Amino acid sequence: MLLDFLLSLMAGGAVTGAQSRCVPKPLRIALAAVITLFMLTLGVFMLLCAIAINGGIAVRLVCGGLAALCLGYLVFFISRVWLSMR
Repeated sequence: MLLDFLLSLMAGGAVTGAQSRCVPKPLRIALAAVITLFMLTLGVFMLLCAIAINGGIAVRLVCGGLAALCLGYLVFFISRVWLSMR
């Protein structure tokens, strides 16, 4: 429970820090790269699970939906970071 709280606090801080103008630009780029790599990896993993799983159509749709949500959030996140870099 404590580990979950600490990980969510770090992830939330990394997302907020990557989009904040108060944080120096090299640190914002590093934070954005970490979050982008994590979300891209998670989205591709869920997409591969949707393709490889033999649990039926419902399980494939759930995994595919989660992959779409991860990759959709990634696009939203990158656009927000791009706008904050200007």
